[in-house]
Amino acid sequence: MTEHREAWPPDDIELVLDHDSEIDSDVEEIYDSKGNRITDNYVDDAIANVHRAINEGHVPVPTSRGGRPSLTREGTHSPRVSFRVPEELRERAKARAEQEGKTVSALAREAFEQFLKAG
Repeated sequence: MTEHREAWPPDDIELVLDHDSEIDSDVEEIYDSKGNRITDNYVDDAIANVHRAINEGHVPVPTSRGGRPSLTREGTHSPRVSFRVPEELRERAKARAEQEGKTVSALAREAFEQFLKAG
């Protein structure tokens, strides 16, 4: 198997997660688009090539965490507070947030802050 140095996955390969099937590569014969039989060694080599390409910088890997900006300060992660609520309360909060043009998280932060200020 040759090492792949271009964009991954190649145009002729479609990657699809399939949690419902298993393949016994010792019994079943499956071939790639170039006619190579896919075996356990083929898969191991492909995985090793992907890791090597990532380590050598041939495959761009995001290094920063995506998501919303920090509420604390730039370059830091805001701490999380989570708790469970009944479904009816969640639906009321969702409706109120939509009415005010906010997210449920923003609504909860404001409510939490007001509660703590009230002492």
